Amino acid sequence: MADTATLAPVAPERVPLPAPEDRGRTTIADGVVSRVASIAASEVEAVVDTRKGWTKLVRKGLPHAEATVAGETSSIRVEVAATWPTPLAPLVERVRAHVTERVDTLVGVTVSRVDVTVADVVHLDAPARRVV
Repeated sequence: MADTATLAPVAPERVPLPAPEDRGRTTIADGVVSRVASIAASEVEAVVDTRKGWTKLVRKGLPHAEATVAGETSSIRVEVAATWPTPLAPLVERVRAHVTERVDTLVGVTVSRVDVTVADVVHLDAPARRVV
């Protein structure tokens, strides 16, 4: 029988990377920031997502966001639907803060402004109690 020895794999030689400023650049598209902002707005309590289910047929697809990215800074417009009877001014501030934080964290783009429009107010009926 032949003696077989197990050999450790040999790591390839590492080539040093060029300086960060010489490696190229990353460009974030407006649509990426818009999508992240739209999802972030839907995460806020009292914001109704009308983009799915039967509400998609009856209502405009909200939340909806449009972003303009210039370098590492963005300006965002967000339209949301709120549940009735939510105070709108505090809701708008929560949406603005959450969208700013999520876009900055997830995309790495600084948000210069977030304009929030409450485009719809939705009255969510609680299901009627059935007594049997």
